[in-house]
Amino acid sequence: MLVTVSALSPAPDACTAAVRNSINWGTATSAYQVEGGWDADGKSPSIWDTLAQSPGKIADNTTGDVACDMYNRWAEDIALMKQLGVKNYRLSVAWTRIIPAGVAGSAVNMAGVNWYRNLIKALLAAGIRPAVTMYHWDLPQVLQDEYGGFLSPKIQEDFLYYADTLFKHLGDIVDQWMTFNEVISICELGYQVDVFAPQANKGLGAKYTCGHNVLLAHAKTMQLYRTKYAAQKGRVSIALDGKWGYPKDPNNPADVAAAENFMVFQYAWMADPLYFGDYPAVMKETQGALLPKFTAEESKLLRATTIDFFSVNFYCGYYVWAPAPGSPKELTYDVGANTGGQFISPGIPSNAPWLFKTPDGLRLTLQWLAKRYNGPEFWITENGVSGPDEDWKPLPAVLDDVYRQDYYKTYLDNLCLAKSVDGVNVGNYYAWSWMDNFEWRDGFKKRFGIIYIDLKNNLARHPKGTAKWLSQHFFNINPVAPATLRAASVARQTPAAAAAVPKPAAAPSTVAVSSKGKGFSLPFSFALNKGSGFGLSVKFGPQGK
Repeated sequence: MLVTVSALSPAPDACTAAVRNSINWGTATSAYQVEGGWDADGKSPSIWDTLAQSPGKIADNTTGDVACDMYNRWAEDIALMKQLGVKNYRLSVAWTRIIPAGVAGSAVNMAGVNWYRNLIKALLAAGIRPAVTMYHWDLPQVLQDEYGGFLSPKIQEDFLYYADTLFKHLGDIVDQWMTFNEVISICELGYQVDVFAPQANKGLGAKYTCGHNVLLAHAKTMQLYRTKYAAQKGRVSIALDGKWGYPKDPNNPADVAAAENFMVFQYAWMADPLYFGDYPAVMKETQGALLPKFTAEESKLLRATTIDFFSVNFYCGYYVWAPAPGSPKELTYDVGANTGGQFISPGIPSNAPWLFKTPDGLRLTLQWLAKRYNGPEFWITENGVSGPDEDWKPLPAVLDDVYRQDYYKTYLDNLCLAKSVDGVNVGNYYAWSWMDNFEWRDGFKKRFGIIYIDLKNNLARHPKGTAKWLSQHFFNINPVAPATLRAASVARQTPAAAAAVPKPAAAPSTVAVSSKGKGFSLPFSFALNKGSGFGLSVKFGPQGK
């Protein structure tokens, strides 16, 4: 194992031992980005299999077919987590491994169930508590083909069947769940425009229809868990994301109001229905018929199934300003990029055009959310940065990731200030990501991992300096949680599930086709520049990560 790194810096000033002891520290990945085994043991194709396997769609021409090969190397990865003192790990389940045909009532693939049971039991045996995300963007391709995926209300019952299956087969050893990851990424980047799979490119109305179906699928899942599976005594949430909006001119009331709208259109779009049963007033006033309406029964269901903790994925903030005179009413704020395609932010740029170091944005976001939603418990379920030049630097120099260490040090300082000074209730924190992985349209050109993956040497794993810094100051400060020990005891007493069913026929795949954007929606759109990741062209309107 290569360990050549600079001397590790001390813990952030605000992160005293007492504050660090009050937060559960961990790290995270998602299924498609790390597992590989794209067609192994009965798994069917997902929308990301379709996109990544289509020539010219990924910056470095890689795919998630193998990714980090965690499907075969999970024992090695868990051993490394244990060595570094990790006690909390967020992962996602691939819907296509569990329900290959996708639809409610179809066969459960017990080979997929058993793979996740074995993985989770090994985590528990290593003293690591899992938090499981049900959906991290890898929709069964067959559901996209059959009825348009999240644009159809049919997705609600199909997702509920999938969630029921997870609770039934994994709920005895998992007590921390998130239904969906980043609704903005699912609905805006996947359905409004053609950045992410399934590249629907159907305009702003599609984004809102998608989000509406996500909310109702989530609420029905919460209701199911609190009735049928109440005896499991677990907790359920949904991972929301957004950027912090800095008024471009803090002395201009119009810019201040625009920055407030920026936050509402990101977080409150989803969170207001979860807490109050309806969309924010400004969205209903400005988005017109594009924004769906909840029935009285749906609103009641949403209010009755408020999330058990508030899950936040946070990376950075942007400048926001008032729209130009004469702009459409749908446009309640504006952001933009410079002529080089980089967003405009007060922070230090990273090697991704959308990502900056704006550490106070995390604290400000938590303050804003705590005030609006009356101080819930917060989990930071993603936070991290892609390291400059890590796609080409050689070993061992690439492990000396001082840029990333400084990112984490400054962000965690603000997180600790939010807890110790502002009184924000912070429960868990997960660094994104555990290892370099398939970073969607960027392939392996953008590397967020605290573990380096050597693509030229059998995907060998090497801890970066940040992994050692987090291990020294954060991971190792947590004891093994009593809940982990209880679940590990249950796991030791439960055998593998029933034998696997025959592998189903692969669902038909479609090749996504790019086209022009529609609607008053994003402040930006993405265009893939060959060999260099994302290039950016600016539009306007509500947006997110």
